Amino acid sequence: MNQLNAKGSKICCDDIVFGFVALTFFFLPTGTAPPLIGIGLASVIWLFSVRISAIGRIIKQSWFAPVIFFILLPWIGLLYSKDIQLGFHYALKTKYWLVVFMSAGLVLNKDRINFLIMSFLAGLLSGVLLAMMQCIGIVRIFKEHFLGYGIVHTLLSMYLVIGILIVSFYFRKAKNQYQKLGIILVILAYIFHLAMLYGRSGYIVFVLITPLVACNIAFNGSRKKKVAVCLALILFFVSFPNVRHRIAWTNTQIKNQSALIKQGQEGTELPRFFIISRSIKLFLGHPLIGIGTGSLKYYTEKEIRVVSHPHNNILYMGVSFGIFGVFVCVWLFWNMFKISWRVKRTPLGFFIFSVCIVIFLGGIFDTQILNTGTLLMLTMTYGLLNHIVDLPQTDT
Repeated sequence: MNQLNAKGSKICCDDIVFGFVALTFFFLPTGTAPPLIGIGLASVIWLFSVRISAIGRIIKQSWFAPVIFFILLPWIGLLYSKDIQLGFHYALKTKYWLVVFMSAGLVLNKDRINFLIMSFLAGLLSGVLLAMMQCIGIVRIFKEHFLGYGIVHTLLSMYLVIGILIVSFYFRKAKNQYQKLGIILVILAYIFHLAMLYGRSGYIVFVLITPLVACNIAFNGSRKKKVAVCLALILFFVSFPNVRHRIAWTNTQIKNQSALIKQGQEGTELPRFFIISRSIKLFLGHPLIGIGTGSLKYYTEKEIRVVSHPHNNILYMGVSFGIFGVFVCVWLFWNMFKISWRVKRTPLGFFIFSVCIVIFLGGIFDTQILNTGTLLMLTMTYGLLNHIVDLPQTDT
């Protein structure tokens, strides 16, 4: 009888933890607090359940090694940081990497995997519906240029691009024309929401992943058909005035910035040139161990613009921790890509592949591994690698 009660308690804990993780995926597009509450509750319950015994096995997995350095490097870099306060703030973000243990230790099956993915897609769709109601005036706009739940452009843009890529995967599995039509409508809805935002990095990453989306939609078609689908998606996207305005504004700023650079001056309207050039200069000046966690602000305080981070994942790791930091960053994303690519025709494999590709590309334009939302999604998804090692290469 005691054994039956223990087994029932174990199943109950597994179900509760899974439920909170699913809620976390659903709440990711809504802001920062709701998903943090969800993952916090899931982690506490998992930690105090018998699943804690899985930690030893997880650490021994080959894919886990980069996580160790993502946790340790910010604290080591804090020892020679020029800005202890900001450095400590960044070092505290390593707590999100502990989520890898919990997501790796989840009890999953095929139905639960699909439920997790659908939870994330449903959260995105709820934001789309809110944005649509705001567009037609049914619901007031909470913040200018932020349709939907009104979180940071970069975060929501990345989520939407991930959603577009994931939904296109299910087009391959659609059983009839009605399902295919529904999938296309969801993709167009996500593109609409992306267009209503002002996140330029999201615009660029969307264009970069459209060939993958087109290959999923026209998977049995010729190369010409795939190119046509790709162009159709991009044309639909740029048909929105918001997108055209943002592109035109950016082109103007780039021309102005180029003119200033030729004159030997620095521009402040489009600071990416300044941020990247200073970060590269500091990295080349401190290639072995970097300048320390959070020190970029100290080195740019006397410049025309104070910079807290390089707005680039690889540059952040390089300028903070040296060449080894760059290696660790590439190592982690390579692990995600290599393992998920092997099972890319399964829902979980393609989900992890989508998160990997989008956050890696998005990390060229912003430090996604410092942004709480994308960092949390990255760590939760990275832990899911533990569940695809033994998966077959196709999911029938």
